[in-house]
Amino acid sequence: MHDFVDGETKESICHIRSYWGGMLEKGATTFWEAYNHDEKDDEAYAFYGRPFGKSLCHAWGSGPAMLLPSNLLGIRPTADGWKEFTVACDLAGLESVCASVPTPYGNICVEIDGNKVNIHVPGGTTLDYCQRRWIGPMTISQLDDNDPS
Repeated sequence: MHDFVDGETKESICHIRSYWGGMLEKGATTFWEAYNHDEKDDEAYAFYGRPFGKSLCHAWGSGPAMLLPSNLLGIRPTADGWKEFTVACDLAGLESVCASVPTPYGNICVEIDGNKVNIHVPGGTTLDYCQRRWIGPMTISQLDDNDPS
């Protein structure tokens, strides 16, 4: 996942589709402890020398759940406890993306579909976006390159 840090968002998306998408193809509904696309049948569940030793719900496999909102949508805190935050999208060619980030004040929700952007700003928080500050609670909607309203 270092590609996000290096600014290689498109390559990171391809990796996520291959690695975590491969888990989905095998029927995963949670993040696995590890995944190898070449492992077939019961071999995919073996780990630590045990036939079914692999955890199929494992926190350290959940990288995209943190990286996609922060790196793809640029949802990042700029003050302690998410009292202030920013959104700076790099969609890497994706046409629609949405994410919800829980905060002590409620969920920050960002949805992009084509040329439409919606950002929900929870009460008690302030969003820095498009060179303006938006004080919640409110939802910002933007079309094309028009100023948000």
